[in-house]
Amino acid sequence: MMQGVVRSKGHLWLCNRPDAVLAWRSAGPHLQLRESDRWLGPDDRLAWEAASPQRRTLASWFWHDYYGERRNEIVFTGVDLDEELLRSTLDATLLTDHELSLGREGWVSIHDPLLDVEGN
Repeated sequence: MMQGVVRSKGHLWLCNRPDAVLAWRSAGPHLQLRESDRWLGPDDRLAWEAASPQRRTLASWFWHDYYGERRNEIVFTGVDLDEELLRSTLDATLLTDHELSLGREGWVSIHDPLLDVEGN
């Protein structure tokens, strides 16, 4: 999937880590995924006040009544990128309708092949 990718960056929402904003960064063959923040909750006044004006604006633009500001955004830069392969590979990682119907309680039990480490 990463053939031709020189750099990539963005953030992810993984269903089994529903409150964590995960930062995605890559350079060459190296990929770093780490928890970088928490998604803003609709009733978390202190978190909204602590967030930067830019973050509050973006959260408002992307706000969904059920998912809040949660979303996936990744930018890939490279040479001769196979956009169709990138898109189809990433789309294949999205929840199925059945998995989506499980809700937050069911999502946390879904196996995470990227970040599941014994003890987490």
